[in-house]
Amino acid sequence: MEAKNETYLSDWLAHKITDEQLKQLVSAEDFEAFQKIKKTLNGFEISSPDLEQNFSAIQQKLAKKKQTKPKVIPLWRYATIAASLLILFGVYHFFIAENKIVTGFGKSEMITLADNSKVALNAKSKLTYCNIFEYKRTLQLEGEAFFEVEKGSPFTVETSLGDIRVLGTKFNVIAFQDFFEVKCYEGKVQVTQNEKSTILTQGESVRFYNGTAENWAEVNSVKPTWISGESSFKKVPMRYVIEQFKNQYNLEVAYPKTIENIKFTGTFTHKEPTVALQTICLPLHLKFGKDQTGKIIISE
Repeated sequence: MEAKNETYLSDWLAHKITDEQLKQLVSAEDFEAFQKIKKTLNGFEISSPDLEQNFSAIQQKLAKKKQTKPKVIPLWRYATIAASLLILFGVYHFFIAENKIVTGFGKSEMITLADNSKVALNAKSKLTYCNIFEYKRTLQLEGEAFFEVEKGSPFTVETSLGDIRVLGTKFNVIAFQDFFEVKCYEGKVQVTQNEKSTILTQGESVRFYNGTAENWAEVNSVKPTWISGESSFKKVPMRYVIEQFKNQYNLEVAYPKTIENIKFTGTFTHKEPTVALQTICLPLHLKFGKDQTGKIIISE
């Protein structure tokens, strides 16, 4: 019976049957309930759908979804970024990157620079210069080196103890610990130490150590003797001579503090440590031997 009432209600609300026809089909109680339903439904405004408006709204939503898709970077852009990084790396390598040459115990090395200048680097020494050396002739030195400089723009050797500036010449530099010595073999060099400059010409030398400065001139040879395998010294404190010996032979040496400032003039060979010790110690009436660990012991 309830199913029929539902059919009658839908027909009545759709105006397929009149009020009088409905009264004959349902009870008085149902008719009264149907009227309450109709009254409630008449309180709502149900408008016909605007198909064009709805279609436009759907299109806008689809457009927004397209805009929020992940952004795809074209492959050519990645290639451009990679090329830029390579260029930057190349610029850094060419203009900023440094060349370092380091020698070990008893080893020396000959270097020809971009401007055709030549450097002989002694044992336990380091030479540093940038890739644009040909356009800015500046090097940094730790240890000892002999320079044969081609003529051209100013050529500067920087050390922690002072700088040497030349145009074209041959000179030797020693810079280690607090010992700084420059010998001019050809041409003219300017040595600057603690903002004071000294000009050296062929055969002249200058030395700074322990707060002192010395200048002297002597008959000049073509090159320093260490290049041919023999270190030579002129009134050099023993502690620096022993350091040079250690650089050549990689041996530990112990000696009394009382002899470290004794001046030594002479040479020692780079070929045989025992012979080298004899030439160092005998002229100063010193003795030497080895302990159980192989350390050289020098005594008075």
